[in-house]
Amino acid sequence: MKELLEKMVACLQKQVEEKVPDMGYFDVVYERENVTERHIGLSHVIMKVTAVGLGHDDERYLELAAVNHPSPYGAETVIGFGNKQAILKKLQEPDLVEKLQHKLKDLIDDIDYEERHPYG
Repeated sequence: MKELLEKMVACLQKQVEEKVPDMGYFDVVYERENVTERHIGLSHVIMKVTAVGLGHDDERYLELAAVNHPSPYGAETVIGFGNKQAILKKLQEPDLVEKLQHKLKDLIDDIDYEERHPYG
């Protein structure tokens, strides 16, 4: 999982540098990878950068999402927030992959809970 996350971070960083403007709206920039280690309870991991919305022209979210197809449930969390430079700085943190691994465990727990308690 560590290698997969390292690859995702590097690819997303390149996309942010090339596709995310300093100001204004932009299409979601993301990396989506298949998880081959089925025993961990995920089929895909997604990292994405999104625009916050109207009135926040330079703010972006850095998010981590997890899904386990064919289950209809998924989970996501914000792992960074700020302007383009803040997002790039977050993507360059030396311990980011370790933090992402811990966050993924929480997301797996969230998905597992939803699968066991689909109506709350």
